Amino acid sequence: MQTVQLFRLKPNPRGKDRARTSGASAAQLGAEWVDLKNTGSSPVTLSGITLYHLAYSRTSSQAEWKEVVALPGSLQAGKVLRIHSGKTRDLSVLNPEDIAGADFHLFSGEDVYVWNNAEGDTAGLWYVVGKTWVDKASYDANPPEGVVLARLGEKLVPTGV
Repeated sequence: MQTVQLFRLKPNPRGKDRARTSGASAAQLGAEWVDLKNTGSSPVTLSGITLYHLAYSRTSSQAEWKEVVALPGSLQAGKVLRIHSGKTRDLSVLNPEDIAGADFHLFSGEDVYVWNNAEGDTAGLWYVVGKTWVDKASYDANPPEGVVLARLGEKLVPTGV
């Protein structure tokens, strides 16, 4: 299980977060995502692992771990699972660049953005049975719009800027 790693993250999709008269579009929500990669040489069971992030409330500057989604199934060696924000929907509603680079796609289940921009964020993979973190990675506040962050040590940093 130690070979599952938070690999890339796109916390701040390009464009407006919300339309003037409604919430975010499916494509805009799906453009916010995190990639998990099996960096090992054998399949890894994902069942029992939950993706979390540090959430901030409007009334406190203290962050708390908040569940994003429980992971299903397993992930073969070298494969990438992309978890998009939003309800489960057909991939045809997403932008091609938000589909490319991943072998499998999962959605967070709620039509809300997950990742913090103003405060930065930390993504964490929690192993429920073992009550331990499988992996964690953080990024700094105000990530560039539309930029994918890539893993460098324990940080997720901008690429191609």
